[in-house]
This record gives sequence, C-alpha cells and structure tokens, in this order.
Amino acid sequence: MDMIREHILNLLVEHKQQRVLRCLERLDPCARESLLREVAELDFADIAARYTTHMTGDEQAEKIFQEAELLSPGSAACSSAECDRLRGIGRRALQDGRVALYLVAGGQGSRLGFEGPKGCFPVSPLKSKTLFQLFAEQVLALQQRYGLRVPWYILTSQENNRATIDFFTAHSFFGLRPEDVRCIVQKQIPSLGLDGQLLVGKDGLLFKNPNGHGGSLYALKDSGALTDLSGRGIEEIFYFQVDNPLVTIADPLFIGAHIDRRAQMSTKVVRKTDPGEKVGIIGRVNGRLGCIEYSELSPEQTAERAADGTLRFKSANIAVHMLNRAFVEKLVSRSDVHLPWHSAVKDIACLECEGGRLVEQRVKGIKSEMFIFDALGFAERSVTLEVPRAEEFAPVKNAAGADSPESARAAMLSRARSWLSRALPGREIPDGLQAEISPLFALDARELAEKINPDIGFASPLYLG
Repeated sequence: MDMIREHILNLLVEHKQQRVLRCLERLDPCARESLLREVAELDFADIAARYTTHMTGDEQAEKIFQEAELLSPGSAACSSAECDRLRGIGRRALQDGRVALYLVAGGQGSRLGFEGPKGCFPVSPLKSKTLFQLFAEQVLALQQRYGLRVPWYILTSQENNRATIDFFTAHSFFGLRPEDVRCIVQKQIPSLGLDGQLLVGKDGLLFKNPNGHGGSLYALKDSGALTDLSGRGIEEIFYFQVDNPLVTIADPLFIGAHIDRRAQMSTKVVRKTDPGEKVGIIGRVNGRLGCIEYSELSPEQTAERAADGTLRFKSANIAVHMLNRAFVEKLVSRSDVHLPWHSAVKDIACLECEGGRLVEQRVKGIKSEMFIFDALGFAERSVTLEVPRAEEFAPVKNAAGADSPESARAAMLSRARSWLSRALPGREIPDGLQAEISPLFALDARELAEKINPDIGFASPLYLG
C-alpha cells in the first residue's frame, strides 16, 4: 500500500499538482486516503489535453456558415403521401423492436426554485404532472398503441440518480415494467484551475463537473447500455432532454425519415422567427453539419432573410435526435473519433492551504464538457426535420419569463385547444378553455378525433385522461 501511495504522490509531483499535494498534507487520514484513491484513477494525459484545448481555444481563424437542408412536412419534398410512407417505416421499426429511448435528465431543478431532479418538477397545467410522468405516459401509450415493449434509458447524475430511481419506484414506474426503465449515471471529470492544476472541493475530494450532454453517448458505453442495446436487437436510439414537456417521443415520421436515408444521426428543429432568440442553429460549419451557436453569427447574419422572407439561419435546435447504434459505438470506441471538448471559466469553491491550515476560497476555474450536436459533424448522412414549434417545443429552463413553467403551461393549453379544434371541426373552441389531454387518452390530434365524444362540453377545467 505504501508503494502505491508513493507512486500516486510521484504522479502529482511529476504533473506539478502542488495544490493537491498541499491539501493532502492537511487532510485527516481517512479523507487523505479517499483523495488518493481518486487521484489514482485519473488520466493525466486527458487532463493535459483538456487544459491545452482551453488555452489554445479555437485555432480556426474563419468559419463559413451555411443553412442545413431541411425536410419539412407539406413541402414538395415531403408531400402528404411521402410523409405517410415515412411514418410507415417508422411504425414498422417500432413494432419490430428496433428503437430504444434515451432521456438525458441529469439536471436539478434549482433554477426553477425546486429541490430535486428536474424531471420531478410538476409542469402540466391542470393535473400538475411532472415531466417524468408526462414522458412515462407517452411511453406507455406508445407501447399500447403498437403492442410493444420499448427499452427506456435515463441518464442521471451522481447528484440525482438515487432520487430519480426512488421517484419512479414510488410511482410504480407509472405503469411501465421496471425492467424496461434503466437509469445510468453520467461521468464527472475534474475541473481545473486557470493554471491547469486540479482543485480540491470543500468535501476534500477532487472538484468535478459533469462532462456535458455529449458525454451521454460515452455513458451508454461505460454503463454497458450499448451492449444491452445490441443484445436486444436495437438499431436506432431516440434521444431527448428532460426540459421539454411538448416533446413527441419516438415520432414515427422522424424515425422513418432517419431510417429511410440510412442516416447516422438526425435532428429535429423548429423555425426561428425572432432574430434575437438565443438558440443554436442547425447548419453547416465549413461544410460539415453541426450546431451554430447564436453568439457565432454576426448581427447581419442573424437578421439575414431568405427569398421567401424567412430568416436564413432559422433551424433552431431543440435537442431531439435519432442516433444509429452502430454510429454511436464507432464514436465512443475509436481513439481517432472523439467529440471535442468545450470549456468555460466559472467561479469554483475549493480548498487551499494557507498558513498551515485548509481554508475555503473561491477561484476562477475551468469546466470542460462535450456537446452532443458535435456528433453531427461525424455523420455521413443526416436528416434535419422541421416540426411546428407550437406542437413540439416549450422548454422549461427559467423560473419566470420566456422558457419558464408559465410559458410551457400556456403552450400545453394552446396545443390542447388546437387538437380539440382539429378533432372536432365545426365546433368552436373557447379561447380561454383550460384543457389538458393525457398521452394515455391521445398521442396526437388524429387519435383524439377517434376517441373524443363529439358532443363533449367545453367547460374549464377540461381533463381528458
């Protein structure tokens, strides 16, 4: 054991990690052993590479941005008949058990003033259903509609994994089979000081941060989920994030278009109408498909219009993807194919040795992460499907204002009224009708039309479940 400890200490000396060495001297024996165990597992080459990436930044002097080719239902390229054909392909993939679901839900609800996993946040307008319940009801409804069992993987964090599992258990998995719902934990990586040194957190362990939503792909491998997917005969993965209560899970049109083009990774987008909206744009960067950050576009590019009057860069990323399993396996297994690191400087609370004792201080530190949309640049074939914002996108990110619980609930009410209007042509839907439609009652306006009583009264609150 002494030889192992000496080896670890020599590593810290070799890599000039004086901050950790100073803290080790002042920690109690138990805490010291815990910190040494963490250090023993570090990949110092990776740490050095991340620091170099941060220091050099983006060395590419110029980026040329172009619009992405869109598949838009109702357009000449995607007529009603063509959409029906693609939906048929998607339905068969679902019925054949070739599609799995992957929800990224590692965040906490702290920005919403809510303690606990963000997926546990109550968001539906009438029943206050949580995000997790809304998603689970969609999954259950899909299984009932197509007579299948679809595996659902949920990416959690070390912070919320136990609470997420306990929440699903307490609610009997909302009617789903427990064996079909699997939580996997996102990896955390050490944050760095501006000098490239490791930081020791207030708990006496290395200060770490999640490795970003791009790390969700590597979590599939590390957890054994990719092996599980292969064993189940899963070929495609539907990816979505926890903060969008309007997401249409496992949309057959999206699945079908992705499979029909033999795409490796595909993306859903909504149309950006306000040039000032701070949202990433799916487009081409120097010829490769990717996500253009709003800050990368000049004011002129942001406001530029196409011949039809729409914004030139209008394909707003909503973080809904289809991923081919073989593509993911290649991406996470080969040393020559890896998502790039992105870094940001943040305030970090950590320990330092001053005057012979450990003190808490706040320092500027480097947090690195990967972004899943960078995987688009490795895909040889892709589909970018444009969908209506009012139908599929109402994120819950802020406590108030835009992209808040209030705006999401308003969007859910508006969509319910829209579905009722389409399901009951000729009936006048009151503008202020407070209506909520459970996914277990109808997954879309077409199914609503098949189930709803044509003589139903429109008194608020109206819940169909």
